[in-house]
Amino acid sequence: MSQQLFYLAMAGLDASMARTTLAANDLANRSTTAFKAQRPIFEALPLYGQGLPDRVMVAAQEDSADFRPGPIEETGRKLDVAVKGDGWIAVQAPDGTIGLTRNGALAISPNGILETSDGFPVLGQGATPIALPPLQMVTIGADGTVSGVPLGQSPNQIAALNRIMLTNPPTTALQRRSDGLFQYTAGTPPPDAAVRLQIGALEGSNADPISLMMGMIENTRMFEMQTEMMRAAFSIGQGQNSPLALT
Repeated sequence: MSQQLFYLAMAGLDASMARTTLAANDLANRSTTAFKAQRPIFEALPLYGQGLPDRVMVAAQEDSADFRPGPIEETGRKLDVAVKGDGWIAVQAPDGTIGLTRNGALAISPNGILETSDGFPVLGQGATPIALPPLQMVTIGADGTVSGVPLGQSPNQIAALNRIMLTNPPTTALQRRSDGLFQYTAGTPPPDAAVRLQIGALEGSNADPISLMMGMIENTRMFEMQTEMMRAAFSIGQGQNSPLALT
């Protein structure tokens, strides 16, 4: 009995530490544009003894994400865009694949590439990075159309140059990447003309600092309780024939 109690408490400790780690990361990103809070997923792993499972460990698997939209704040900057409702901005990930983000803090790089504040090139028609000529004025429409006035042209000679690739794949098929982007696990995400942008605004993080702090307090209490349970199990198992006995 003491052995099962010991493993039960140890599994609880692992789960508490995993939840605390993710909560701390969420708190650290409470000011990150369009950040999606993490949600841990745990899996029960049976441990076999004499051919039959007699103990169960808990392992933290790949985290899920809270896909609820964050608050939208107006900035007035023409290259700031926030996805209204569901949807994503397609960008080129460092490995050359298509990544998805809701970070709409855009800028034009010195070589004319439209990119996010994280440095990811924004994809346009043909799922290729949007390369812009030298412009004296640039605007982005609610449908993602990028327009501008080339240098040397009159202000009324505005032309449509490209269109941001907007997509809305099911969140069940999205996976968080280590670079902060999300990836569509079923292949290339299809463009969705129904996705709309709010211009001159940015989406904030959906991590709720109050809820996170309350959760960390609860995890701390659970950690202390499970530690005491392990101590009790160890004390019970100090008999000579116990697997927990001191050597």
